[in-house]
Amino acid sequence: MNNIELHGKCIISAYRDGTKFRPSAWSEMLSDMAAQYNQQHRLVYADYLQPAYLEGYGHCIEVDFDAMRADRDYVYKQVIEFIASNHLEVYTLDGERVHYEESADTASVNAA
Repeated sequence: MNNIELHGKCIISAYRDGTKFRPSAWSEMLSDMAAQYNQQHRLVYADYLQPAYLEGYGHCIEVDFDAMRADRDYVYKQVIEFIASNHLEVYTLDGERVHYEESADTASVNAA
């Protein structure tokens, strides 16, 4: 397990070090962890973890790390682990790259 903490609303990009991350369905698969079925038996994504396709980010996820952690801490930990292990690029909603590194001490990043 890593010591990375991410906060605020961000975009988890489909790129790692400028290279496209595959498979392209990764964003839906990761978002499924917090999704639930509604009364019509349709899968509904959580407000804080939603797949998207955005110009410049490709197949990505719009995420609110604070809301996710408050609702389902275990999902937050799995998402952080996925980001770190796959070296995915993370951006604030303003387009600023969030730099994170695993270290012996806890790395903490606050996004707008």
